Amino acid sequence: MAGEPLLKTARVRKTYDPQEIEPRWYAYWEAHHFFRAEIRPDRTPFVIMMPPPNVTGRLHMGHALQDTIQDALTRIRRMQGYEALWLPGIDHAGIATQNVVERELREKEGKTRHDLGREAFLQRVWQWKEEYGDIILQQKRRLGDSCDWSRTRFTMDEGFTRAVQEAFIRLYNEGLIYRGNYLVNWCPVDQTALSDEEVDNVEQEGHLWYIRYPLVDGSGYITIATTRPETMLGDTAVAVHPEDERYRHLIGKKVKLPLIGREIPIIADPHVKRDFGAGALKITPGHDKNDFEIGQRHGLPLVNIMNPDGTINENGGPYAGLDRFEARKRIVEDLRAQGLLEKVEPYRHTVPVSSRSKAIIEPLLSRQWFVRMKPLAEPAIEAVRRGEIRFYPERWANEYFRWMENIRDWCISRQIWWGHRIPVWYYTDANGQIDESKGFVVSIEQPEPGMVQDEDVLDTWFSSWLWPFATLGWPDRTPELDYFYPTSVLVSGYDILFFWIARMIMAGIHFTGKIPFRDVFITGMVKDKYGRWMSKSLGNGIDPLEMIEQYGADAVRYSLTVLCTQGQDIKLDPSKFEMGRNFANKIWNAFNVFGQFMETDDEGRPLRDYRRQRRFEELSLVERWMVSRLNQAITTVNEAIDRYRLNEALLTIYDLFWGDYCDWYLELIKPPRGQAMDDETIALAVELYEKMIQLLHPFMPFITEALWWRLRPRGEREACIVSRWPQPQPEEIDQTALGRFGRIQEMISGIRNVRSTYGVPPGRAIRVLINVPEAERDEAGHLEAHRDYFARLARVEELTVGVGLKRPRASAAVVVGRYEVYVPLADVIDLAQERARLEKEIAQKERFLESVRKKLQNPQFLEKAPAEVVARERQKEQDARAELERLQANLAALS
Repeated sequence: MAGEPLLKTARVRKTYDPQEIEPRWYAYWEAHHFFRAEIRPDRTPFVIMMPPPNVTGRLHMGHALQDTIQDALTRIRRMQGYEALWLPGIDHAGIATQNVVERELREKEGKTRHDLGREAFLQRVWQWKEEYGDIILQQKRRLGDSCDWSRTRFTMDEGFTRAVQEAFIRLYNEGLIYRGNYLVNWCPVDQTALSDEEVDNVEQEGHLWYIRYPLVDGSGYITIATTRPETMLGDTAVAVHPEDERYRHLIGKKVKLPLIGREIPIIADPHVKRDFGAGALKITPGHDKNDFEIGQRHGLPLVNIMNPDGTINENGGPYAGLDRFEARKRIVEDLRAQGLLEKVEPYRHTVPVSSRSKAIIEPLLSRQWFVRMKPLAEPAIEAVRRGEIRFYPERWANEYFRWMENIRDWCISRQIWWGHRIPVWYYTDANGQIDESKGFVVSIEQPEPGMVQDEDVLDTWFSSWLWPFATLGWPDRTPELDYFYPTSVLVSGYDILFFWIARMIMAGIHFTGKIPFRDVFITGMVKDKYGRWMSKSLGNGIDPLEMIEQYGADAVRYSLTVLCTQGQDIKLDPSKFEMGRNFANKIWNAFNVFGQFMETDDEGRPLRDYRRQRRFEELSLVERWMVSRLNQAITTVNEAIDRYRLNEALLTIYDLFWGDYCDWYLELIKPPRGQAMDDETIALAVELYEKMIQLLHPFMPFITEALWWRLRPRGEREACIVSRWPQPQPEEIDQTALGRFGRIQEMISGIRNVRSTYGVPPGRAIRVLINVPEAERDEAGHLEAHRDYFARLARVEELTVGVGLKRPRASAAVVVGRYEVYVPLADVIDLAQERARLEKEIAQKERFLESVRKKLQNPQFLEKAPAEVVARERQKEQDARAELERLQANLAALS
């Protein structure tokens, strides 16, 4: 092991120093290629595809949580003998990346992308990607990610680009991709179409404007109500419900569109809600999805009044050139001046907002490319219904079905430059302009000289939905695709269930004939301690890299895993990472209890291989108990992992290590001060510690790897990361030992509680009597045989065990099953002083209880106080009553 990055000190530091340890061990793992996955027919593959972070990204707590889970699963399966592949990569993130580069260009050079032109601008984006694109992957190394970095993919690398083009062409040839003029979600800031999933519906305070539309025949007017008065410029009808008696006589007549003067018809359509506004609806097919459908039914013309940047175009008459919201103000003023504004009411309604730019979305008539989704959704629904793909937690399958069964066609074209260019070519006329009359050709290469490629790029998710198989060489049938696909599990947040997870299932089944993954583990989202989303505007974000610097990667990983209750959001406060740091220190310090007695070289490495020679039956009671507890825990941990309850698995290991191993086992095997620990005791301590280190390794890899090398002499590649996952040994589970030592534990805990309750000084030895039930007389001898356990852990200098023992005067009693444990106090504490203290405390508690009861008996308090305040007072009463009963029982014991 010479030259390996091991600690160079023969004695372990008192506390674990992650900054000293973690970089060394990560370098060691990488240098020895432990993360690499190969095609090995003799092994079963286990595969996780990392959700590719944006090229614009920086490690945040969501990444840290999901990477911790993915890495733990990968390390577990690697140790269990699977050929474990965790494939990393990054996403080109079309709109987000283009925005970043455009902002930099604007701030540094005062230019727009149009000033540079498409080719020069894209060169700038590629330069930006080369400079910053790998930062987040480097940050993931700090967390301990054991990815196969040699397989890192980028969604615009050469192979992936070919896969995207192939997918588009196949879908087009199958009639599943089409081009059409439809209303799309248009972002005036990014000036591109967005899919429904890229739009957030936000509740906002607004207004309802009631506008009078004069009848052409001069017989009066009809009043409509709208939340968007500026869109009236594009109205082509007014609709009423066919059964509305108020307006039936007006159907077929015409009104004059205010401010514009265009004559439009009054039509009847059952879509109109008679109880909304005045019961009449303005119809703007070019700027509202419902109106578009009504317009299609009635053959209404479509009038587009909006430019891509959100300003009014030439169809807006006198309002042309105004921003949409400035036009709204001007239109309202003009309507009021002409006496056509009947009234204005405050109105809270839902507004569509771009999840990226936060701009209010405009439904805009636009020619776009779409994917027909229903034919793709049907087999994907069935795959989940048949149980081929399982969701953890199961309830997310219902959300999946809800969305998939109501799926709409997917608008996949984006009016930006950074991304996968749509593989469609158009013929041109003599002036080099696109000649729509000649149609188009779908092709990767230019079909004929003079043809020009579609300017638009594909939605980022169109490449991401191919991720599980395009990363393995599809559309070619590569050995990697045959071996590693389908993958094993996808770990992701619920926020991209529809964006990505559902689409990957559809793409996987359609293009490969196989599901992309067998399990989907949906994690909760990381929020601040108050349950709010973390954001720059709130200033409540927690930087995982700062937490790693402060607490260490193992501590961050431990805390995130423990907090990750399946399917529940995490309310995170930086102080939570203290849990992980404290546990890391406990693991580190526990080693020295037995490690100080091992023979080591100058660098702290063991010179001997301490191996247990005793058979299980020859072990002492606490040793058989501890071995049994370990074997039980391994089974519990495995079951929890298989159900993706990693927090339960880790808490089981935590309880085993801290509670059983440290608090009981190590305390009882420690030799008296100044004496050595015998080799057989060391051997079992090492064996138990080694297996717990292996169980902990996937969750806390750095500290466990560092300590692994202190337990036995090992060869250069005998690392913990590739060691064999512990297997439960049923033959080494002793139910009798579990019961006997468990009973002793309860007794010792009860005695300790008595000492604490009655203020017995820590150094004061006490006398204890244990009354054994007649039916268990044979157990008396076993208790007697382990009187040293009571002496060590409860300072019991005299232990009397028997059947039919009477309770001594002035003693405290502890009941353990049918056993009674008596602790005489007369010779240990000042009884009179203790009685006085208890009587004083009882009096104070009685006064407090009386004050609470008076409040709860006051009708005015009960009527006026908030429900939570009343509930709090009732809880106070309940707690005080229980405390009073305990104090009175303690006083009675001293009489």
